[in-house]
Amino acid sequence: MVMEYIASVKTAWELAKAVKTSADAIDDAQMKLQVAELIGALADARIQAAESSELITSLREQLKSKDEMKFDGEVYYKVKEDKEQDGPFCPTCFDEKGMEIRLHQNRSRASDSRWICKSCNKYFR
Repeated sequence: MVMEYIASVKTAWELAKAVKTSADAIDDAQMKLQVAELIGALADARIQAAESSELITSLREQLKSKDEMKFDGEVYYKVKEDKEQDGPFCPTCFDEKGMEIRLHQNRSRASDSRWICKSCNKYFR
């Protein structure tokens, strides 16, 4: 849908440039001004279409990430296509910032079985 929009704007842009070339041959200041305004508006539309496309791509990636992450009551695991679990990941960083931060086993004490997030420094079991 966005790509079709971008293609339509690009086509309109090309047509506007052709009209401008034709309008330059005519000595009508009002028509030249209107063509210049049209080209400016189309340039703005192209920029907005590109920004929208980037935003849509980013949002799709965020949705995909949310679908892959499963919360076990303490931490998140990413469920791969083959149903294998990857992780664990920090629930604080994922819930608050949308960041997939892998947890590390706490190595400060051999008997400690907790996980630590090296981003937010929180511990998890």
